[in-house]
Amino acid sequence: MTRAREVIVVGGGLIGSLAAFTLRGAGADVLVLDADRPGAAWRAAAGLLTPDGERLRGTPLHADALEGLGRWPALAAALERSGVPVHLRPGVTRVQPGGGVACTPGEGSLHPPSVVRAARQGLEVVAAQVQALMPAGGRVRVRTDAGDWLAGQVILAAGAWSGAFGVPVTAQQGQALLLRGAPAVGARYGPPARGFSRYALSRPDGLYVGATSRRSWATTPDAHAARWLRGAARTLVPGADVAEVASFLVGLRPVTPDGLPLVGPHPTLPGVLVTAGHGRHGALLAPVTAARVLALLEQGVSA
Repeated sequence: MTRAREVIVVGGGLIGSLAAFTLRGAGADVLVLDADRPGAAWRAAAGLLTPDGERLRGTPLHADALEGLGRWPALAAALERSGVPVHLRPGVTRVQPGGGVACTPGEGSLHPPSVVRAARQGLEVVAAQVQALMPAGGRVRVRTDAGDWLAGQVILAAGAWSGAFGVPVTAQQGQALLLRGAPAVGARYGPPARGFSRYALSRPDGLYVGATSRRSWATTPDAHAARWLRGAARTLVPGADVAEVASFLVGLRPVTPDGLPLVGPHPTLPGVLVTAGHGRHGALLAPVTAARVLALLEQGVSA
């Protein structure tokens, strides 16, 4: 039997869950279909809200990054009404070459897994892998391994796997490290090393240290990245070298050829809006993306 819903969000990660949360708050009937794939970016994301730390000043993303940063306090408060804290924290410092620390006011961090859990409270989330999206008499047929649905509108937010549905998105692997028993620190950046950004921040699940970056679909950690991350931890947080490794994290960041996210109508599928390709800036840009999706649906822009 084919089931029908007003809006189906394909992908229940940070972008998809926040889009669904925002649409439900506006009164939409929303279903989230999530494949729960290994390598989902939100599970390995740092949660940094740092336009300057990510060197976005002077880029096409800077205005959206600042808007996202400004939207987070109100959005965090709305999410936390679910009873799940998202751990929004102000304050970022930078370890200077040769020593010393500089503070950047206005930036901060949060905990992406907690954001996803909070956003999903009250949402219907079905474990299903979407196999195809097809026009169906003014609606969209969503074919999955758990059966078919018909949707008036589909939001494609499948992260790196969005490329399977005809949009230019692929994977950029990032690896990070969680340490247990390390000294507590606020979010801090170190000088880049070997082309990678180095940063550390205390989170509810441990001291997070990141992050590598390479074009790969691999979802398992590797020894070279582990050594680099331990070195980054020693540089950024004195005393971290004796901390216990809680886990190695691997995430597949969704990236586009020009580095800019896709937020708008699908190029060939009527009734499908694309929200993918946010790369390493998903947490920072998610509030803007969710607001833009809501505005597009309210304007009737879907094809």
